[in-house]
Amino acid sequence: MSVTPISLLLTTLLLAGSTAMARPATACEGHGATPTIETAQADAAPAPSAPAEAAAPATADATAGWDALLHTFVTADGGFRYKALAADTDAMAKLKAFTEQVATADTSKLSREEALAFYINAYNATTIAEVLRLWPVKKVTEEPGFFDKTKHTIAGESLTLNELEKTKIRDPFKEPRIHFLVNCASASCPVLVGEAITAANLEALLERQATEYVTRTTLFKGKKSIEISSIFDWYKEDFGGPEGVRAFIAAHVAPEQRAFVEDSANKIGFFDYDWKTNARD
Repeated sequence: MSVTPISLLLTTLLLAGSTAMARPATACEGHGATPTIETAQADAAPAPSAPAEAAAPATADATAGWDALLHTFVTADGGFRYKALAADTDAMAKLKAFTEQVATADTSKLSREEALAFYINAYNATTIAEVLRLWPVKKVTEEPGFFDKTKHTIAGESLTLNELEKTKIRDPFKEPRIHFLVNCASASCPVLVGEAITAANLEALLERQATEYVTRTTLFKGKKSIEISSIFDWYKEDFGGPEGVRAFIAAHVAPEQRAFVEDSANKIGFFDYDWKTNARD
């Protein structure tokens, strides 16, 4: 297979190392109807009104800048320091450079892993840029059209966040663990990973973040009941339906809890999702 510009970019970034480490079919796609208000493209992530005639290759500097932003502004508990980023001119320039790169990138020759890493990074960066454009934000679900009206240019296509998640991440890749890397800027979301996702670290991050989220959020209530995130209700078909959800949870809890989860006599329920932003000081 020929080496693509983005392959070189990701390899360079991996070798360089780093100093640190719903959005749902209901969250992103079905958290209630929103008013038919078209909001402007985020200032932090400007996009052309039409796809560029020639897609630009990714640049190492812009992707390294995105990685640096995550190292700097993602907190230890997976929150994000939006206000601090907004006050940092250099950091805002890095975010703008990366979202501009995302807007014009050519993904046609990417490997499966490269493409999935690209679109997850694109979703997370676009979400952050949109929160900053609307700042201050208490809940993204209170911002009209946040997920399903506002258009963003991603690799030459005009997409809402819902469309980006569904048509570029969920449908083509059929990988349920993406729900633990895609971040919707909200308190109940899986935590935002503090590094850029690459083809090289993708598999490790998918499994690590799935395990982290399931073990942290699964509640054992009494002798016959389990309560899990609403993500598994909204997106149950991504996990293979109700029985697939049970099997997924069982595979990611502590070994001593697996038999309890696997027992179909034990009821599975879903806790309410907290849509307050994941903002930190």
